[in-house]
Amino acid sequence: MLNLFRPIEVPNYHLNTVTALWREQTPYNRRALNTGIVHFGPGRFFRGHLACIMHNYLAQQDYQEQRWGICGVSLKSQSTINSLKPQRFLYTLTQHSSCTKNRDSAEVIGSIKEIVNGRDKREYVLAKMTTSSVHLVTLTITQAGYCLDKNFNLDTANAEIAQDLLNPSTPTTAIGFIVEALRRRRDRALTPFTILSCDNLPKNGDILRKAVLTYTEQINPQLAAYIRNCAAFPNTVVDRIVPQEQESDRHYPSRLLQVRDRSPIITEPFLQFVVEDNFTSDRPKWENTGVIMTPDIAPFLYLKSRFLNAIHSFIACLAVRAGIEYIHEAIELPEINSFIRLLMEDIAAATPVPYSLCEEYITQVLPRLSNANLPDLTERIASETARKIGKYILPILEDAYRRKVSMKRLTLPIAAWLLAAREAASESGKRYHVKDAASAVSAIQEGATISGILGWENCEQTRIIENECDRALQEIQTYGLLAALKNYCDLGVLNETASA
Repeated sequence: MLNLFRPIEVPNYHLNTVTALWREQTPYNRRALNTGIVHFGPGRFFRGHLACIMHNYLAQQDYQEQRWGICGVSLKSQSTINSLKPQRFLYTLTQHSSCTKNRDSAEVIGSIKEIVNGRDKREYVLAKMTTSSVHLVTLTITQAGYCLDKNFNLDTANAEIAQDLLNPSTPTTAIGFIVEALRRRRDRALTPFTILSCDNLPKNGDILRKAVLTYTEQINPQLAAYIRNCAAFPNTVVDRIVPQEQESDRHYPSRLLQVRDRSPIITEPFLQFVVEDNFTSDRPKWENTGVIMTPDIAPFLYLKSRFLNAIHSFIACLAVRAGIEYIHEAIELPEINSFIRLLMEDIAAATPVPYSLCEEYITQVLPRLSNANLPDLTERIASETARKIGKYILPILEDAYRRKVSMKRLTLPIAAWLLAAREAASESGKRYHVKDAASAVSAIQEGATISGILGWENCEQTRIIENECDRALQEIQTYGLLAALKNYCDLGVLNETASA
């Protein structure tokens, strides 16, 4: 966990603007910053995570390190540009927690030099990416921004990718920009930049590298060989909860810093960034600020995907059946809390990393997710549950099968979600609208098995999963969700009777 945050001491007089506060309290000279990073997707998560890390890094370094300013590139929505440009791309970031003694601390973030519309200023962006001072191209564009198919391969039939393949020198996608910029750097004998995905994808660097090479092979095999041999795509693990924008967000900079902010970020104190140490050239000395630089991110990827992403989905599955609006309210229920704690022990037993690493994550995750000051809607976490089961939960079930760990608790939340989705309602009758792929919704409503819904191969492992899921469905229907949870904590008589 990184602890990079330093609250600003606010003067006794009133400051009306973020820019005025920056001038008073500047930790480094933004005008002297060179652009060392071009970032695609300057949304809320990026501003709460990487931009915050870079801000703190810049604040701790001497003048020689003032070369890591960020140029953000937006290829979709221009709302961030519209909000931040009047503030010179400064914004406030508030750490907010109900679990710490000093619940709120705030600071102005200054690491973003500019954010531009990539489609309107295509040549400007490509020129920036081709300067010798740029060593990193980073991305937080969500899975959709990579134009991938369901198997995480580049979808060459995607309309935007198809357009870029026809016109590679005038790209519209992040993949297209990366490839065209690398071509120009090769032709000018410049070292290729390192491409760093900061999105929540398993082995995100490997996925991005494969997508870039698939794209490049179709337009220029020699360029593809150059990228394969000379470019670097490190894998990363990113972790910080940055909720969707709320109307109340603007109160924090006003109260804590006495400023008006058009686009504040409210987030949790916890922050993690794990980076595979594989770069083509220069990079920030992130390890000096708490970033974990490692030759192997696999253990950290297991921990993040299983003890945050999967647990988040497990809780949401239970919450939709229970009819609970917010995730933290679900965790407050004793039956759900006790069940999830035991479920994490099952996950630890199924996960091929030392238990001591699992234990550290286990102790952190529920306090983070139960932060009532950062309320997260169950409806948001429960969206695309079918995809999340395949992405986060199926690998746990596969390891549980191999390691002979009971799947009873691991399948109960899936059963709870299936029941709510089939009935389009919670246990109390509250309406539940499934936000998922149309094919998954149709299969659920037709009463398909979990394998049929997700397209799993018919084998012994999936049959065991389906049997356990069916038992859990019966028990929830017969005894109610909370009683079923209590029984699954005990793994007692009711469950054994159902198994018989």
